Amino acid sequence: MFAGGGLKWAEQQVKNGRFLVKPGRYAMKPDLTGLSCDWAPFPSRRGEILSLLVEPRDHTRLEVFAALARRVLAVFDAAPRRSHPLSGGTGIAREKQVSAKRWSEVASNSDFRKFDDGLRLTLDCAPDQIDSVEAMLAEARARGEIDFGLHRQSHALMTCLVPSGRPDSHLHFLDGMGGGYAKAAEMMEEGALAEVRQRAL
Repeated sequence: MFAGGGLKWAEQQVKNGRFLVKPGRYAMKPDLTGLSCDWAPFPSRRGEILSLLVEPRDHTRLEVFAALARRVLAVFDAAPRRSHPLSGGTGIAREKQVSAKRWSEVASNSDFRKFDDGLRLTLDCAPDQIDSVEAMLAEARARGEIDFGLHRQSHALMTCLVPSGRPDSHLHFLDGMGGGYAKAAEMMEEGALAEVRQRAL
């Protein structure tokens, strides 16, 4: 978890081409040992897989954004397993089925809810939950407190990182199969641009 705008600032610097390590030609390739996509897509069991990004505006007070985040999470927490996109039973790998114990470890080490200067969520939701949260966020955006983007899809995807030297230190990254965070980011950017155009009129 990170707050205070540091990650957002760093991302903007990279997008502006300000690198500490200059681009060049390297003979060595990155070591991707332990990175895999062994899981079949996970279908929604409640209606839709939601990819949601919510970021505070630069002037928004931390307590204002925290209160909004708690309201958003309360909607999703009302569902079984806090709207976790992975089932509580077992998951199906592309080649074999894992034990219930192993699956529980995988699910508990997945990043379906993150906070890094804003909310980053991949959730399994009922459509009315998404509608409720979207209306809540649209009001906050109209007040000038936040920017947000969301994308609905039918399945979630999981990519895993299991370092070869430490197999117990596994981490599992979740995203939506239909564009996920990338589509949510597009919506957030389009909303911000539309607001700038509206102010210019």
